[in-house]
Amino acid sequence: MFWIGLVVATSMVAAYHGLIAGYIWLRSRAVLGPTSPESRDTLHRLLDISRQGPKLRLIRLVLLYSGIIGSLILAIVAKEWFGLIFAAAPFLIIVWMDVRTKTVPVVLVLGTSNISSVKRQRAIKLRLSPLRVVSLLDVDVPWDTNLSNEMHLDCFRTTNEADWWLTITRLMEIAPILAIDAAAETEGVLKEGQHILGTDLWQKCLFLTPPDGTAPVLDRLLSMEEMKRRGLRIVPYDQATKEITLMVDQLSS
Repeated sequence: MFWIGLVVATSMVAAYHGLIAGYIWLRSRAVLGPTSPESRDTLHRLLDISRQGPKLRLIRLVLLYSGIIGSLILAIVAKEWFGLIFAAAPFLIIVWMDVRTKTVPVVLVLGTSNISSVKRQRAIKLRLSPLRVVSLLDVDVPWDTNLSNEMHLDCFRTTNEADWWLTITRLMEIAPILAIDAAAETEGVLKEGQHILGTDLWQKCLFLTPPDGTAPVLDRLLSMEEMKRRGLRIVPYDQATKEITLMVDQLSS
C-alpha cells in the first residue's frame, strides 16, 4: 500500500508540473511565435549568471540523478509497470523547470527595487499568466516570504553588478514589451531610460507614472534626446496592468 500510495502521489505531482509546462509553452508560442535558437541561448546564459542560477543548477542535477537512479532500481527490482511513473517524475519536473525559467518573457519590468515595484510586477504577472513577466528587481522581501518565493523564478537579478547592464540590454531586445517606472530617479533607471529613448526600443515601451503624471526621468531625458513626450505611451501606475494586457492582445492579433 505504501508503494502504491507513493507512486500515486508522485504521479500526481509530476502530471501537474507537466501540464503547467505544456500550458506555458503553448500560450507563449501562440502569442510570441517560435523561439529562435539565439533567444533560447541568451536566456540560458542570463539564467546562469543570475542569483537563482546556482540553486537551479543544483536542483536540476539532483532531479536528474534521482530519475536515473530510480530508473535503475525499478529496472532491477520492480515488477509493476506503473513504477515507471515514479522514475519518470523527476524528468517531468526538470522539463517544467526548463520551460518555467527559459521561456521568452512577454514583459520586462524596469524600475527601482522596492516593495511597490515587486507588487506591480506580480500584478502584471497574475493578469498575463501563464506568460512570463520578468525583471531584475530585488525580490527578496523579508517580511513577505510568500511574495519573494512567488517572484524568484521571474527575476534575473545578477550576483555580479558587472553583469547587470549586459542582462538588462539583452532582455530589452528579447521581450516584446517593456514597462519602466518613469518616476524612479535612480542612476540605473536613468541609464535604462536613456538607452530606450536613444534606440527604437521606445516604440515597445510603456512609461509608468504616479497619478499626477509626473515623470522626472522623461523630463530629464527628453530634453537630452529632443523627443516629444506626446509620442510615447504613458499611463499611471494603476492602469499599467490594463494597458499591458492590451499591448499583449495586439501581439497575438
